Amino acid sequence: MVRRRSEKFCALALICITAVLTIATLPTASFDLDTGASIDFNKTEGKWLLIAYWATWCGPCREEIRILNSIHRQRDELNVIVLGVNFDGLQGEQLASDKARFNSKIPDLLSDPHKVWELPRPDFIPRILVVNPEGSIEAIVVGSTTRRNLISYLDH
Repeated sequence: MVRRRSEKFCALALICITAVLTIATLPTASFDLDTGASIDFNKTEGKWLLIAYWATWCGPCREEIRILNSIHRQRDELNVIVLGVNFDGLQGEQLASDKARFNSKIPDLLSDPHKVWELPRPDFIPRILVVNPEGSIEAIVVGSTTRRNLISYLDH
């Protein structure tokens, strides 16, 4: 009887330790934005996310800024959060200057969130991660896209 309780206790302890270690190794889901705010992807359930990788040297990325700004302006109506990620990792004044030059109105994440979804870092841009309201990747849009194409994902 004592041995059986000891075995159950050890099994329970092992499960708890495994759970703690698993949680400790999960990537963070909270990210700072260039606006001074932060976003926690664990608290965005119920909303779509569009996360657009961009760079100033990427012509199609610059063209998509207009589309992303348009969707961002309708974010409440479309139930979406639109975010950027500067592919070159720019921050501070350089990021602000580049965004102003291309009239980007969407908030930028100050670090790359790809590990949240266990994805490799993008090797090609433009790239937009479409994250559904449950927090899973719905699509990865690679290359130039249109407003109609992006909105089609949000209509699911």
